[in-house]
Amino acid sequence: MSAGSSSKAGFRTSRKERISFALFMAGQTLFNQFFQGYSKKFMTEMGLTAAVVGTILLSISIFDAVDDPFWGNIFDRAHFKSGKFLPWLRISVVLMPIFSVALFLMPKSFTSTEKVVWGAVFAVLFSIAYTLCDAPIFSMISAVTDNVQERVQIMSTNAIVAAVPTLLISAAIPFIYPRIGWGLTGALVAAFAVPLMIAMGLNGKERFVNKDPETVTLKATIKYLKENKYLRIYFIGLLILFSTSTTAQAATFFADFNLGNVEKQATITLVMSGPALLFIIILPFITKKIDKFKIFLFCVFGQIAVSIISFFAGYENQTIFLILIAVRGLFWGGNAMMMLMFTPDFIEYGEFKTGKRLQGTVNSIQTFICKLMTAIAGGFVMFIMSAAGFKEGVGVVQPQSALDSIWFLISFMPAVGGVLSLPFFLRYKLNDKDSQLMASANSGEITRQEAQSRFIRKY
Repeated sequence: MSAGSSSKAGFRTSRKERISFALFMAGQTLFNQFFQGYSKKFMTEMGLTAAVVGTILLSISIFDAVDDPFWGNIFDRAHFKSGKFLPWLRISVVLMPIFSVALFLMPKSFTSTEKVVWGAVFAVLFSIAYTLCDAPIFSMISAVTDNVQERVQIMSTNAIVAAVPTLLISAAIPFIYPRIGWGLTGALVAAFAVPLMIAMGLNGKERFVNKDPETVTLKATIKYLKENKYLRIYFIGLLILFSTSTTAQAATFFADFNLGNVEKQATITLVMSGPALLFIIILPFITKKIDKFKIFLFCVFGQIAVSIISFFAGYENQTIFLILIAVRGLFWGGNAMMMLMFTPDFIEYGEFKTGKRLQGTVNSIQTFICKLMTAIAGGFVMFIMSAAGFKEGVGVVQPQSALDSIWFLISFMPAVGGVLSLPFFLRYKLNDKDSQLMASANSGEITRQEAQSRFIRKY
C-alpha cells in the first residue's frame, strides 16, 4: 500500500484521497441543493405559475432520458491520458458554478415567455453540468477500490460531509436571499463550493477501470443492461420511492405559507437532519453485522408508518409535529443517505455476469434516475399545489385548499411511494457477501469458480 495510506486492512485508498472524495461530494451537494431546493420558489416569486414551473421540471426530465445514457456511453468509451473519470471532475468544477447560478440571475423585466425560456435553458445546462460530475464521481467509488466495506466507509463519510452543506443551505438560505437577492446568494454558494471540489482532481487515483474504449459498444451496453436485473429492480423501486418523497421539495412552501415564516424551514431541516446524521455515522459499524439492503428496507417500512401517523397528527401541536419530524428524519435520512450505496454492487454484478465493467453507464443511469425522481417529485409538488389554487408571487395569501395540499405533500405523499416501491424492493436478492466475492473475482484475487462456490445464493 502506498505511503500515506490508511492502516485499515484491505483498504486501497489513502486518507488524503478519502478526504478529497468527501469534500468534492460536499461541494457538489452545495450546488445541487441550492438549485433543486430553491429553483421552484424562485421561479414562482418571479411570477411563473406553479403549473408552468412543474412543466419545466418535467420537460427537463424528458431531456435527461436521452442525455444521461448518451453521456454514460461517452464516459465508458473515453479514456484520457490523465484518467478515465478524473478529467470530467475537473471540467465540472468550471461548469457547475456557471450554470447553477445563471438561473437565479433571471431579469425581472422579462416577459413570462422570456422567463420560461430562461428557466428551461439554464435548467438543461445545469443538468448537463451535474451529469459531468455526478456520474464520474460515483464511478470513482468502484474505480478506487474493490473492497465492499471500504466503499461503504467512503460513501458513509461522503454522506456525513455532504450533509453539512445541506444543513448550511437549508438553515441559512431562507435568511440570506430576502436580504441580498437570489443572484448574490447563488454566487455565495459557488464561492463556498468550488474550493471544496478542487482537491479530488489532484488526489484521486483510478485503480479498477475498463481502459479499453473499443470493448464498449452500444450492443454490449444494451446486453449488459438486460442481464443486470438487480440494477433494474432497485432503480425502478428507488424511482417510485423518491418520486413521491415530496417533503424536502415542499418544505420552503410549507414554512412560508403554512407556518407563516420561511425562516422556520431551518428548524424543520435541523430537526430532521439530526437523526439522519446519527444514522449515517453508525452505518459502517452496523453493516459489519447486517446486510445494508436489509437496513435500507427497514427504513422504507419506517418511513411509510411514520408518514401516515404524521398526516393524521397534523402540525397544530408544534411539539408533536417536531417529534414526528425527527422520527421521520431517521427513516427518510437513512433511505436518502443509503440509496446510492448499491450502485458499486451493480457494477461488480454486471462485470461478473457479462465481463464488461461499464462504470460510466451504470452511474449515468443512477444520475438519470436521481434527477428524474427529483424532477417528478418537484412536478408533483407544483401540479398538486396548482390544482389546489396556489397563487404565485411575493407576499401573497394562499387559500386553505393550497395550504391543505402542501401539508399532504409534506406528510402523506411519501407513504404512497413507499407502499408502491415495496413490490420491487422485495424482489432484490443481491447481498454484501456475494458482492464482495464478485469484486474479488473481477479483480483476479480469486477465481470465478471459487466465488460461485462461496455464494449465499445462485446468480
